[in-house]
Amino acid sequence: MEAPKLPSLFGFRSKRPEQFYFEPRYYNERKEKMKKRYDRIGREVENTSTERTNTEEFKSTLRENWGSGYARNKAGSQMNRRVFIYVLALLALAYYILF
Repeated sequence: MEAPKLPSLFGFRSKRPEQFYFEPRYYNERKEKMKKRYDRIGREVENTSTERTNTEEFKSTLRENWGSGYARNKAGSQMNRRVFIYVLALLALAYYILF
């Protein structure tokens, strides 16, 4: 059973809930980097000169190369540290066995 509806006296009406539109945002860093590289390569193909005249292109290339080198150096230093710990453990074990 529904509640009876009252006629609107003097223009008073209850408000209906407002509708809204929410557009979710999605950021794909890998896709954006690929698009930048694709655009840069396309510009290089159009240009016949091989010298770098745009400093922004040079800076972005340098940043990309620097970042990838940093990850490799970090992994290498972790491996060196691990080998050092293994050597110390073997030396301690040898000392314990011999003395």
